Amino acid sequence: MILSEHQLRVNFANRLSDLRRAAGMTQLELAQKLNYSDKSISKWERAEGVPDLYVAHQIADIFEVSVDYLLSDKPFRKPIFSRNKLIITLLSMAAPWLLATALNWILGIFFPSLPLWRLYIYAIPVTAIIALVFSCIWWKKIWRFLSVSAIIWSVPTCVFTSFTTRENAFIYIVAAVVQVMAVMGFLIKKQKSPPKIEENEK
Repeated sequence: MILSEHQLRVNFANRLSDLRRAAGMTQLELAQKLNYSDKSISKWERAEGVPDLYVAHQIADIFEVSVDYLLSDKPFRKPIFSRNKLIITLLSMAAPWLLATALNWILGIFFPSLPLWRLYIYAIPVTAIIALVFSCIWWKKIWRFLSVSAIIWSVPTCVFTSFTTRENAFIYIVAAVVQVMAVMGFLIKKQKSPPKIEENEK
């Protein structure tokens, strides 16, 4: 069955709106990823227009679907890509704790007097680094900030617990300064290139 242009616009509008909401993404966030204005996204979701093929392909990549799916009138099913990303992230973050537990058990047999509880302290910054990597790939800026904050405070904690002297307490002062810098960096909005304007918007 060959669909009319109007029906294709309606299908695309409904599919785009459903996918965007399922991903927890605002029109502005999607527009920024595409380097378009949020007015364009709003127009597409009102079935008042459709993007060109290149942008449609970009949208399909963002939501991990095919272009055909964007134009389909089949019942919408919430994609599982967010759940898969969450599962992969959590499994990766669990790896340092599994390793720490294995080392704690093995080394505890041969070196029972060692303070092996520190292995779990060392696992914290490793976990935070893994979280930072995945947040840079998949998640929003707030998760990158939280991951960086975890690194800022867990690394000094590792040093402090390994070398417990009064002089080492100053590293927390350094951590506090770095944390303030991280907050300032988080609050500074990255300058974006001006959005594209479609011909019929001029």
